[in-house]
Parts: sequence; C-alpha cells; structure tokens
Amino acid sequence: MKNKFNKLLRWLKITKPIQLNKYEIQWIRLCKGYYKDSTIYDKSTWVETLKPIFTEIYGWNPDEDNNYQDYLYCIFNKLFDIYLKIQDDKSGDNRQLKEIFKQTFYKTFRCESELPIERGISELCGQIQGNTVIENGINRYYL
Repeated sequence: MKNKFNKLLRWLKITKPIQLNKYEIQWIRLCKGYYKDSTIYDKSTWVETLKPIFTEIYGWNPDEDNNYQDYLYCIFNKLFDIYLKIQDDKSGDNRQLKEIFKQTFYKTFRCESELPIERGISELCGQIQGNTVIENGINRYYL
C-alpha cells in the first residue's frame, strides 16, 4: 500500500526525484562501480581512482606541479556536496556524517592513508557507493 501511495505522489508530481547534473551522476556512477571494466579501476585507492575523471571534467592534471593539494580539496568538496544532496541516513543522529568525520580524523584498518583529507575522500566514496537509489519502487534520483 505504501509503495502505491508513493508512486501516486510521484505521478501527481507532489514528490520529485533529487536533481543531479551530468557530472554528479558521473561521480556517483564511478563510486557505485559502473566503470569497473574500464582502466580507471586499476588504482589502489579512491584518491587515485578519481583522478582520470577529475582530469576529464576539470581539465587539469592533479599530478602536475603543486596541484595535488588543490585536487584533494576540490574533490573532497565535490564529493561532500554530492553526499549531502543524496544522503539517506535513517539513523536519526547523522551516523553516516559522524562516520565520515571519524574516518577523516583517525587512521583505521579501513583506510590507512597518511593525509586526513585522503581518508575523508575514501569514506565519502564509500558512503556514496552504499547510497540508496531506488526506495519503495521509486527512484530517489536517476543515474
């Protein structure tokens, strides 16, 4: 019954899917493994995996000169914006957001990167990867 009610609300345009631009969709697809068969997944960490699409979208190479810190800052902010837009934390106490900050501030077995921002990027990718796209038969957003 709830599923039919939700579909009715969507059909009546009372509820709307989350609007994403083509680049946000590309980042989410990358995190969710849509590009597993391509060469970009040969990298060992999320920070490395994100570089080819970052270069494609923004037009500059994070490995050149002193661009690496700017790359980290830019990609963290982009992923954090996407996460905030599509978050689906039903814990009632922002558990996912707390987990992002925990992974950023403390080295754990899940991510041993030296830089806190690299650990934050990895956790954001993980949160986006596990995010719900379809709930009760209705798309929260479209990929």
